Amino acid sequence: MNTRLKIDLHQGTLEVEGAEAFVKAIYDEFKSGILAKAAKEGTDPRNRPPKLPHPPLVKGEKGASKQRRKAASYSIIKDLDLSAKKNKQSLRDFFKLKLPSSNMEKNIVFIYYLQKIASVGGITPNHVYSCYKDVNIKIPQALEQSLIDTAHHKGWIDTSDMGDLKVAIPGENFVEHDLPKKKE
Repeated sequence: MNTRLKIDLHQGTLEVEGAEAFVKAIYDEFKSGILAKAAKEGTDPRNRPPKLPHPPLVKGEKGASKQRRKAASYSIIKDLDLSAKKNKQSLRDFFKLKLPSSNMEKNIVFIYYLQKIASVGGITPNHVYSCYKDVNIKIPQALEQSLIDTAHHKGWIDTSDMGDLKVAIPGENFVEHDLPKKKE
């Protein structure tokens, strides 16, 4: 009578076929070798912590599975001065002058204002959030993703460091020469 054994390295099993005594001897030798190697390397699979369950999956817009993400929260930067002082235009006046319509346009207008007019360094999503609140308009549901999209799709801002957002040359040109949009 033949005995068959299948071993998977991830599971610690090996495929062997033959007499029961032969298969058992191979298995015992294989198992002791794997356990000795694991003990030497400190990777004994019997000592691993149990895997934690993943967050529940939800269907995405196009049927792709996505993990639930914790909603990002932002805070107003209290010492950010967006008012008109020292020959500086206020954010509200600048916003009314430029008339941005999409979230991407609003993002570049805010970052342009912060960097070029208010001379703010180290612009973060919290700065942009503060601008949305100051002009009292709806904030994008995924603000950070909106900033990344503005950089990726339009090239108007540099988001390589989310702790130091910057206006890119195409964004500077857009704000200075293309806003407000001319009526057709």
